Amino acid sequence: MEMVLRRHLNTIANTISQARLVHRIAISYFLGVHSICRVINRTDLSVNIPLNDLPLVIIHPQVGMFQAINLGCSAFIIDENIVLWFLNEFIPAHDMADYRIATKYFIVMIHSSNDDQKTTLENIQSHPVLEEISNLLLVVQKNATFELLTHRYVGSRPTSLEYQLLDRYDGDNESFIYGRDLFLDKGTNLLGKTFRVACFHLVPWIIMRQGNNGVFKYLNQAYTVDGLDGYLLTQFCLRYNCTWELHVDQKNQYGNVFDNGTGNGMFGALLDRKVDFAMGAVGGYYGTFKYFSLSDVIQWIGVTCLVPKPGLVPNWQLIYIIFSTSVWITLGAIFITVSICLHIFKSTTIPRTNQGFSWILLKVLRTFVLTSADIPTNTAAEVTTVTALLMFTIIIGNVYIGKIHSILAIPPYEAPIATVLDLAKAGIQVNAPHAAWMYALDLSENEKDKTILKNFHVPTIERFTDITDGGQEATMVGLLENGHIMVGNWINARNVELYRIMSEPLYFEYEAGYATKTWPLLDHFNYLAAQIRDACLLRYIELLEVDRYMDHFVQVSIEHSWDRPHSALKDMNVEEISGALMLLGMGCAVSLVIFILELVYHRYSYCLQQSRLRK
Repeated sequence: MEMVLRRHLNTIANTISQARLVHRIAISYFLGVHSICRVINRTDLSVNIPLNDLPLVIIHPQVGMFQAINLGCSAFIIDENIVLWFLNEFIPAHDMADYRIATKYFIVMIHSSNDDQKTTLENIQSHPVLEEISNLLLVVQKNATFELLTHRYVGSRPTSLEYQLLDRYDGDNESFIYGRDLFLDKGTNLLGKTFRVACFHLVPWIIMRQGNNGVFKYLNQAYTVDGLDGYLLTQFCLRYNCTWELHVDQKNQYGNVFDNGTGNGMFGALLDRKVDFAMGAVGGYYGTFKYFSLSDVIQWIGVTCLVPKPGLVPNWQLIYIIFSTSVWITLGAIFITVSICLHIFKSTTIPRTNQGFSWILLKVLRTFVLTSADIPTNTAAEVTTVTALLMFTIIIGNVYIGKIHSILAIPPYEAPIATVLDLAKAGIQVNAPHAAWMYALDLSENEKDKTILKNFHVPTIERFTDITDGGQEATMVGLLENGHIMVGNWINARNVELYRIMSEPLYFEYEAGYATKTWPLLDHFNYLAAQIRDACLLRYIELLEVDRYMDHFVQVSIEHSWDRPHSALKDMNVEEISGALMLLGMGCAVSLVIFILELVYHRYSYCLQQSRLRK
């Protein structure tokens, strides 16, 4: 009986020592965290830890982990009797949660002994979720001392799952034996650990080719990845000593995430956890944000369109475009008003003659076209009206002649599509190789964005080539941060001259990498990307990759697409007087119709008169 009592007292003492140890570790390492999750099973075996001075959230199976994670938990203190439940719920709970943090800490309190302790350690070690956890600390009770264990994490399985001793804690003296750091940064040297990354061939971001730089593998073969994002992925593994296994879905490219929780392409692979990370000129889209963790900003990306170049105004329109529609209407109203006034003035002072209203119309018309005409000067009203008309027509006529001369010297072009509003008004089809090019505008309430979305189309690659060769529809292109244009190979030296780049971007985004919500190395990637960005290395890489993999002629042509060709002096041809010929033709046609009607009328009148005489 005394032995049982002594054993019970020792157990209580060891439990108290373990609680004090965990409290000491929490105070030392977790003061900066948002909140700590205490995962317990509410049984007699649960260890009571005095953590009142730290932000604490209690988790047990009846409550679940989802709500606790959304409260900002980045450190977890877990009891032995619930650790397997925690590991099973770890990924589903994080996938549901909105709160994201890459660096998490885990303390598991092992207070069993002998075979039970061995079984618990083996179950933890064999659990697949351990690959998603880097900062794991096992507090294993060994009588009056405690072993502080962790798994290696680095390297490949099964080496990455091996336990290693960090330190020992003497419960009697309340001291650490070795005094080592209990949460070493294992990401500094990953010893060749393999991560999976989703991407696809996308110039100048991801360019895959066979070659061995010791970083990439694809279909069990060594690969090299160039490009802006390829450089980041390469430097990540060179810095932290890891390898990337490529997951490529060139057909679906970015892919989609559907309402039922499934997906395809790059997003689908990440959603199904076939990969740990994804890159490829991707912005932070609202529709995909709830499923993934996003890296910090990498660089600016703009999206605009290559639109058909405006052509020359048709020659037959030249005589009309001198004045706007409102000016032509005003001139017509003045012509009719003056003619009516002169007719009224004439009819009130001079007896009826054969010079009727049509004669007045022709006189006024001759004045408008600056041709000499008999000026009616019978009354003061006529003289005043004609004087004002002459002054007006001289001004208008000379303005018209001057504008005609300038148009013939510098041919006018149709209105260009330069802004987003112009693109919406034009109503032309907007083409892109994937629907992801419009993800940023999906939820826009702007009417012009809605119009562009309505005209948006994703043709097949074969059809895309035919469309761009036609030069009648808009093609979406990317604007790189340092001035270059991201275009597909369907824009080439043969058809690039058909297009002009818009002066206004359709929208812009900031590129980010996508990761699962539990990938523990996202902070390491953010740190490296920030260093590369701040050192302006991406500017150099952009120049290098554009020079290697993109058409220099196409880049220069797009940059100078707003330049107009020089207007050389030339003789006037028939096309340039097509407007005047059209007026003459219309006048002759109308006169012919009137002449025929007059003949019919006179013939009918003659026949009617003859029939009356016979009666």
